[in-house]
Amino acid sequence: QCLPQVVKTVEMVKRGIGVHHGGLLPILKEMVEILFSRNLIKILFATETFAMGVNMPARCVVFNALRKHDGVQFRELQPGEYTQMAGRAGRRGLDKVGTVVLCCFGDTPPPQTILRNMLTGSSTKLQSQFRLTYTMILNLLRVEDMSVEGMIKRSFSEFAAQRALTTNEYPKLLIRGTKTLLKLDEDFKQDEDSRIACEDVEEYYFASRKMLSTSKDLLSYILSSGGTGGGAFVAGRVVLVTSARRHNYVRVPALVLRSPDVSSKSSSTGSTDDSVCICMVLLPQSFTPAKDDEQQKGLKLGAVNFVGEAQNRFFAIHMVPLDEILLVSSTKHKIDSKVFYKEDLSKSKRSVPSFGNPFAGAKSTKDRDANPFAGMKVRGKKGDTSSQKKATGLSQEAQWVDDAMSYLINAESTELNSGLDLLDLRECAKNMHQGNSAMEFGSACDRLDREVAFVRQFRSHYHPNLELHYVAVDRKETLRSRVETLRHLLSNESLQLFPDFLQRKAMLQSLGYLDENDTVCLKGRVACEVNTCEGLIVTEMVFEGMLNELEPAEIVAALSALLFQEKKDEDLDSELPERLVSSCERMKAIAIDLGQRQKDFGLPVDPLEYCVNSLKMGLVHVVYEWACGVPFSSICELTDVQEGSIVRCITRLDELCREVRNCARVVGNPTLYRKMEAASEFIKRDIVFASSLYVS
Repeated sequence: QCLPQVVKTVEMVKRGIGVHHGGLLPILKEMVEILFSRNLIKILFATETFAMGVNMPARCVVFNALRKHDGVQFRELQPGEYTQMAGRAGRRGLDKVGTVVLCCFGDTPPPQTILRNMLTGSSTKLQSQFRLTYTMILNLLRVEDMSVEGMIKRSFSEFAAQRALTTNEYPKLLIRGTKTLLKLDEDFKQDEDSRIACEDVEEYYFASRKMLSTSKDLLSYILSSGGTGGGAFVAGRVVLVTSARRHNYVRVPALVLRSPDVSSKSSSTGSTDDSVCICMVLLPQSFTPAKDDEQQKGLKLGAVNFVGEAQNRFFAIHMVPLDEILLVSSTKHKIDSKVFYKEDLSKSKRSVPSFGNPFAGAKSTKDRDANPFAGMKVRGKKGDTSSQKKATGLSQEAQWVDDAMSYLINAESTELNSGLDLLDLRECAKNMHQGNSAMEFGSACDRLDREVAFVRQFRSHYHPNLELHYVAVDRKETLRSRVETLRHLLSNESLQLFPDFLQRKAMLQSLGYLDENDTVCLKGRVACEVNTCEGLIVTEMVFEGMLNELEPAEIVAALSALLFQEKKDEDLDSELPERLVSSCERMKAIAIDLGQRQKDFGLPVDPLEYCVNSLKMGLVHVVYEWACGVPFSSICELTDVQEGSIVRCITRLDELCREVRNCARVVGNPTLYRKMEAASEFIKRDIVFASSLYVS
């Protein structure tokens, strides 16, 4: 009753004023709660713990600030926190209206946006706090009814993903996809006799996919500067294109009509993908147009997806993504790209009538004043009629198409005979990078050259009907990829915490807690007994025999470093026994070693930070004096830590003593067992272990 905290609290309570926070002694907090529930306390200063956790309404709630410290930094109150605490205002059956006061200390009130968000904002989204611990892993590996993977699947963090798997019927899709894939593999194997001179089409497919990926990365890089990528995509450039999935053609030549940055912004299809260019593609010889194709009826030359014929071959105007371009050649053909691709500007230039403005739609005279002859037609030679010009224009358009088709057919022949010359992409990007980026880009260009040479070594590359066999491979490999994706989603490897589990399990195996068969060893069974604090540190202390060298009072003092949580000056007092100081230093060495091991196994752990977070020596001297029989009022003078924090640490310390005693029983160490019993008895006395007012 002579404690300063008790004296101050009693004097305030007599005047109808109370305080409630985590630093109070537990018995004082219970006394304040009981008096407040009986309306004997008129003003209560409390933290959000009281406001959010105890069902005790008040007539008025006052916020002295709108910011709080969440353990890391100061931040504004969230809408859910404000609603919960403000909801205490108004006692049922006593008050018609509850009053909430926001104190605005200072010259200016809080910003309106902060107040609006706090008062009317949406509630905080629930986030899973499920974390794997070493003790949890060891305990789950000891039982047969539940696995670690099953526990992760049942956590809230995996709830949405597991529900989506069930809703989308992924298991059924996996079964159906697996059956279809087996059938495709069997059909492809049965058609082996028909693939004469194209036996290596599967190897050719994978080499081509690798080449397409490398080419896409390089082309994306040179196009990042805008324009035509340093001339790589000028109109008339010959490129090799593979689009087996969409258009059923492979390594066919094409002429670039619009570079990606131009076509993506002005295409009539409204595409916004910056990695798409417009090309005139030479279709394979096996291509035959559909007779009743509704999409082709309204299309003319100049429109995307138009299919035409010239030189006894078919061509198409297609949008080609960068990931479908095999290579860019050094050859170019002079063409008028506007003949093959016409941008549809009628929609953007169409004027909308305005009934409010009588002059809406009238043409400006600005251009006419600048050029007084604008709009006038030049009179040609005698007999040069408009109909003849129109006829001449049509024949010129047909001539452009014939020339382009002849050039594409020659390019196809060149690729199948000697191979098209590659464009040196280094020249296109010479003004884009310096230093290391230039070296990386140069090595990527060399890799593309090697991949092109490798692809041209396959017999399938020169097969006249390559697209027929290539499409069959692409279909089954695409399905195989999707089946593998489904199988991964339904396996344990898709779990968010599964990599963390594997890393922690490997860590336990390296320390001898588990064997190669995931069987829990002796050290693992000892670690299973510790749930109050970091079990690995306690287990290593037990097996190194540190606790055997200490007296019971010194043991509880050393163990208090594992339970104290507040930030405080942690310099050990010189009055402490030398054995205790030495043991604390050894504990730090163990923690740093464990942190380094976790870092080596890929866990995001900093060894020094792990040591600081796991061991806090702020109450070592206080607990040692308490275990030696010093009164509580005297030990409070040794530190500036509040009385409630001291009691909370010592109370948890009694539980840890029982756990270490069980560890000694598992190991078979009767000496340590008796020491832990004595240590537990030394700290169980006085106000620290006073019974609760609610049950007494």
